[in-house]
Amino acid sequence: MKINPKLKQDLKSFLMEKIQKEQNRVLVLSADKLDIDERKLLEKKFSDLNWKDSVYQIDKSVIAGIIIKVGSKTIDLSLTGSLSKLSNTLYEID
Repeated sequence: MKINPKLKQDLKSFLMEKIQKEQNRVLVLSADKLDIDERKLLEKKFSDLNWKDSVYQIDKSVIAGIIIKVGSKTIDLSLTGSLSKLSNTLYEID
């Protein structure tokens, strides 16, 4: 069975657009719901990110602070992340 080249190209374009959109999506994880002022402060602090497609989720494993994920990049500003870094540093010293 032969696939219509136009259909194949349309599908490829659609999938590439979805992948690009997913890579640019900003995901913010926090222990509690962020209010409007906190969201605006984040957008101002990290103005280089594409905030129009941002998603905010509550994650109880984040003790305090936030974790920002954009594509494969992660900005960890949480207490959990800080404690993990400290633990790794202490482990390396031993």
